[in-house]
Amino acid sequence: MSTFTLSTTQKNKPLLLSKGFSYTIDKTTNDKTYWKCEDARKLKCKGRVHTNNINTILLHENDSHNHNGSAVSTEIRLFEEKVRDRAMNCNEATQTV
Repeated sequence: MSTFTLSTTQKNKPLLLSKGFSYTIDKTTNDKTYWKCEDARKLKCKGRVHTNNINTILLHENDSHNHNGSAVSTEIRLFEEKVRDRAMNCNEATQTV
C-alpha cells in the first residue's frame, strides 16, 4: 500500500493526504475509518480510502478519481497547518508568523 500523511483542515477536522489527493472522514466503525475524496460533493468524485481505526495502516485505496491530484497542493496543506499551529502556539506578533 502507499504512504499517507495525516493533517487537519482549517476547521481542525482530520485530513488524510495521499498521492496528491485529500480525503476527509466519511464514517468510522470499531475497526475501520472510511475516508472520501475532498471533492466528492463538488466534482462527484468516487475516490475512497480505508484505514484501520487508529489511522496507522492504509487498508484499501480506490483510485477512481475523476480529477487529477496535485503533490504541490499536499505540500501547501502541510505548510498551512504548520503556520496555523505556530500562530496558535506562540506569542509572536501576527505579522511575524
